[in-house]
Amino acid sequence: MNNPEQLAKFEQQIDPQLRELLRATPDLLHDLPTLREIQARVSDYLVEYGNNLRHSAEVRIYDWEVPRTQTSAAVRIRCYEPKSYEPKSYEPKSYEPKSDKPNNDIPLPVLLWIHGGGFISGDVKSNDSICENFVLECNCIVVSAEYRLTPQYPYPAGFDDCYAVLEWLANSGTEKLNIDVDSIAVGGSSVGGCLAAGVALKACETDGPKIKHQLLLIPVLDDRHLTQSSRDITDHRVVWNRDLSLLAWDGYLHDVFGETPSYAAPARAKTIPKLPSTFISVEEQDLLRDESIVYAQRLMQAGVTTELHVYPGTFHGSFMDAPEADVSKQHMADAFNSLKKALSQDSDSEGADCGIPKDWYTATD
Repeated sequence: MNNPEQLAKFEQQIDPQLRELLRATPDLLHDLPTLREIQARVSDYLVEYGNNLRHSAEVRIYDWEVPRTQTSAAVRIRCYEPKSYEPKSYEPKSYEPKSDKPNNDIPLPVLLWIHGGGFISGDVKSNDSICENFVLECNCIVVSAEYRLTPQYPYPAGFDDCYAVLEWLANSGTEKLNIDVDSIAVGGSSVGGCLAAGVALKACETDGPKIKHQLLLIPVLDDRHLTQSSRDITDHRVVWNRDLSLLAWDGYLHDVFGETPSYAAPARAKTIPKLPSTFISVEEQDLLRDESIVYAQRLMQAGVTTELHVYPGTFHGSFMDAPEADVSKQHMADAFNSLKKALSQDSDSEGADCGIPKDWYTATD
């Protein structure tokens, strides 16, 4: 999409507070790089970004490692919690001195957060700000997973890592982090939303850990690229553009032969089980727009409590890259409110009840 007239027309559809961000975004595909070359470029940016982060004085951050399982590697996790809260005990690498306050015996709800990065990039450090904000706004613990990336580790490696963290939280969370295992939410942005949605599907379909809420921010959900928005929105200044999406999905599904599993691409689910309450956000000028709306519709038609928001004049990732824009503030306020509401509700009345799936609305190829 290099025609100046087309570029100008696309800019006119973008919120004025976001246009400078769009213009300043480099085209990662300008020289037809390989997936590994793109990965290196993004990694360099993330290092610089991480070195310039400012942390909240009200949030304690420390790292831990979830032991390897039969299907996952050992997974590094980063934990965020209010400084006013003292966990039962921990001996991980911490970025703050341990408090002398007595232990708090009241467990907090937890959000398992999964970072984005197109399957090929990203790390827990790059999502420090959003995780800290969830802690401050929702009074919960956040656990962010450092999962394995493509192309070095195609599906199901990263997915298995994230699911292993969920199981560890459900089985060891009370002892290690003093979390309320009846108040576990999963969430992520972009590809992190894809992984979170897949984790929720597997937990529900295999009688795994009970999830109270899923928070899917601008999620990647479908590898087929058949929707109108996936064909129409092609501007390379939008980082997650069609060409990069096709390349990244090809790397992620490198070891998949035959039909794509629904845990890899949740839009592929044949039937929708009784998933936990769900928040889905959509940025209007994002190739993911239509697949997210369709997924939300399928959830609602299957009886899943679903909150869907579409933010006009936005493009992929703009809410994180321009957090001071009014529409970005509204985006995050809606996400905070959804999570706070879900985590405050009675555990006996909420959460996934994975019984007979709703067969009256199934996926179509």
